Amino acid sequence: MAQLNVTSVPWIDSGDAPPLALDRDKRDIISQGIADPLVDYDIVPLTYTNSRWSAFFYRVDEAALRRILPKCLELEDDVVEFWYVDHLHTGLGPYGEMGVTVSASCKGSDGNTYYGGYYPYMYLTQDTAVFAGREPFGFPKKIAYIVTQEHGGKIDDGYGGFGNDYFNFTMERRGYLIHTATGRYDDAELPAKPKFYGDPRYGRMNLRLITDPSLATTKWDLTYLPSEVTKATAAAMGRPETEGQHRFQLKPESIRTASAGAIRTWALQATPFDNLGAMMPVKELIGLMSFNFDLIIPGADTIWTQTIERTAEDIGDLLFATPYQYTMRHRFPKPPGV
Repeated sequence: MAQLNVTSVPWIDSGDAPPLALDRDKRDIISQGIADPLVDYDIVPLTYTNSRWSAFFYRVDEAALRRILPKCLELEDDVVEFWYVDHLHTGLGPYGEMGVTVSASCKGSDGNTYYGGYYPYMYLTQDTAVFAGREPFGFPKKIAYIVTQEHGGKIDDGYGGFGNDYFNFTMERRGYLIHTATGRYDDAELPAKPKFYGDPRYGRMNLRLITDPSLATTKWDLTYLPSEVTKATAAAMGRPETEGQHRFQLKPESIRTASAGAIRTWALQATPFDNLGAMMPVKELIGLMSFNFDLIIPGADTIWTQTIERTAEDIGDLLFATPYQYTMRHRFPKPPGV
């Protein structure tokens, strides 16, 4: 019998990657188990360089939007941002991402009103980025298969010079197609954009739920990332000149747009695992805007909180389903492409 065991961890011995969690100070272990993975969320502020953002804008029925918002949020706009991102240079490595942003506001626990883009759905191709966003901040991240492509408009020079006249996007999860769209940029002026575009009042909001192992309590925290770099974030990065700048730096020269008529195919559906297509169907497709950007993600503030308490009777009555009565619908051993 042939046997091979490779016990080295790539990039650790060379110093190109941070030490394993077991070898770090316990104060650095933030989000995950101490034996794995290689990267924890001890790299805040997290930076992104020259990522490519592609945002479809469309209107959704306001009643449908209110249904997906936590009760602490008020809806501010019926135009949503349905976006894909190709992240190439980040502190977590390269990965693809897709999400939806809804304009909302919250009356904070301190009495102030906060405005932000709220994320009801997010999907990523990389597990480290999933945990890094979901556990500290409450980003609703899941793993999915995502394709973002732009091509056409110039002759291939042999070095990736395909141009970006055409686009296609696809997201699949657990063997089911959730969304796909194709088309060609026509650089049209889009008739509407989400309310938070260009408005520095709007940060970003996420709902984080933390449940006690006994199930007796669940704490709801609405976390908030301001739109501008704070003094503390600038100091942590060693870049005081960035204080007061927008965390999200869009590169205007990279913008391409496509009108609704230039989006040639669009398909969005719910699956046995994901309700996005049913909960946020298109009422009016407005168009697509794509651009490159740089981004800084610091630590977040908690602006609203509530703790739900359960008695032993609550737990017995509410949290234990009859075996297989509801969970059988999750058994779909269907591989991608079949």
